[in-house]
Amino acid sequence: MASSTENGVRRGKAATQDAILAAATELFMERGYEGTTVADVAERAGVSRATVFWHFSDKGGLFREAFVRLFTPFRESLARDFHDLPAPKRLHEQLGAAELFARTHGAELAAFLRWAFESPDHREGVITALLDLNQRYQGVLIETISEIVGAERDAKALGGALWLAVDANFFLSIFDKSERGFEQRAASARALADLIIEEAQLARSARGESA
Repeated sequence: MASSTENGVRRGKAATQDAILAAATELFMERGYEGTTVADVAERAGVSRATVFWHFSDKGGLFREAFVRLFTPFRESLARDFHDLPAPKRLHEQLGAAELFARTHGAELAAFLRWAFESPDHREGVITALLDLNQRYQGVLIETISEIVGAERDAKALGGALWLAVDANFFLSIFDKSERGFEQRAASARALADLIIEEAQLARSARGESA
């Protein structure tokens, strides 16, 4: 069992890393990647340049970790156990998690994507992180939809369609920043989810099963 001193050291290290990453994200947003130096990050985080290099090997490593950190709230929302909810309600909770992330972190995501595609050094890492998160989210949707529709329908295809609707809103919001546009696209994804649920309920009723 770790001592209280060891636990305190771990908490202190994590807090320092969080402060550095938060400062780096703010500065990348304000000044861009090229316009941000490690010294700027250290000053904003209230630590020395040596401390930044101790936790992160270089500015590129700091960029990659800041990008990964951006998705932490969404990953945590996917890890929540919604299995005490009926599958239709769970599906809407999962859509809501994606909507909330897009609303609260859309500007940061757009900036990171722009810098990544402008810099070949960062492109691969960003694409890998995005694809991994997309696959996880699609898997969550497919699992829930399979409970709703049963074996009679292709849950993978339906989950993929819903995932594409969510993804389209996510990425189109980078270019169309209007609240109206976001809400219209989000409403389309919710309507598709409702159609999946309603069709499954009608199919069960036709077979004389309870919903």
